[in-house]
Amino acid sequence: MFSGPRVVLVAFDGFPLQAIGPELTPNLLRLAESGGRAPEGGRSGLPSTTYPGSISLLTGCSRTVSGVRTTSRKRDAVPGWAGSDVSLVPTILHEAHDAGLPTAAVFGDHRLQRVAHLEDEDWAWPAGGEVPNEIPVDAHGYPVNAAVLPHLLAAADDSEIALVYGHLNETDTLGHDLGPNAPETLDCVRATDRCLRLLMDALEPDWNRTIVIVTSDHDMEARVAADPIDLSPALADGLICDWIADASAAFARLAIGVDHDRAIAGLRRLDGIAGWRSYDPDMLLLLAAPGRVFAGQRVHAGGTHGNRSTSRTLAIVGGGHPIASALGKAIDAAPPRLRDWAPTIAAILGVELPAADGDPIVESAIVALR
Repeated sequence: MFSGPRVVLVAFDGFPLQAIGPELTPNLLRLAESGGRAPEGGRSGLPSTTYPGSISLLTGCSRTVSGVRTTSRKRDAVPGWAGSDVSLVPTILHEAHDAGLPTAAVFGDHRLQRVAHLEDEDWAWPAGGEVPNEIPVDAHGYPVNAAVLPHLLAAADDSEIALVYGHLNETDTLGHDLGPNAPETLDCVRATDRCLRLLMDALEPDWNRTIVIVTSDHDMEARVAADPIDLSPALADGLICDWIADASAAFARLAIGVDHDRAIAGLRRLDGIAGWRSYDPDMLLLLAAPGRVFAGQRVHAGGTHGNRSTSRTLAIVGGGHPIASALGKAIDAAPPRLRDWAPTIAAILGVELPAADGDPIVESAIVALR
């Protein structure tokens, strides 16, 4: 019978951090009272989009190590120069399961299962990464929170499960379609917070040995009234030979013979580009000004993310195990990165996570309290 610390990792996709407060999120704040929170949120890395952030969270790896640098909804949609559409390294869920610990994963974004290589695991829902016909879905085709929640609560209710991962997606869908400050989005924030209360209730019998971590993959900001940023002029000028948009970020592949300085000098003249980062010698990550997006196959009308201004994440810890308090104090003092959570969970559970380049939070205290 498993009797060690239990870890419940919950991710609220696209959760707008400006909504945190006693009116909309009393249960998030209540959870923080039993541990702590990062007042200004954690950090997601760039681009601040769903799949790179989620894979960093689950693997403890930077985007360069995991290979997942950008979000794609379809298999083989990411060109090889821009990274991979599936993780190149195992998740903390795989490592814990391989170490003999009972594990459960419940996804509100079923497509994320494939990216994380979790669609074939018999302890992951939905089975096979396919949404059952009877499950209601939102406007983007993802299971609604009310349909995901029973599976998450069932996992939480099983005291034999050492590591539970739960992902709720609806705040992201509504934020994209209507904006993060729309009444419908804020209603969803309130309902998502109530889901947390039900989860905490389900964990009550094991509360003394439980650590609950609540995070998100990125923040969300409202779009401004401006045309999407089109990189076609840079293509026509011979500065780049390909590009892939990821909301308010974009990867650009430099043309042969074009170095970073020359490409930046030309690209910075395009309206809406506010920053960039050098990746490989022939690739740049471009960042849009707040509220702006890059032209792509799918441009959301209400809200967006991907750039620096949406790189904050939820970072709240609670629970009855003493580790929760130690973690809470640590993230209150210094904001955690998404890639720091998986090594932290590995330290709590006593499993190895060899590929991770994130850092465990207060590792010495965890080992002492485990």
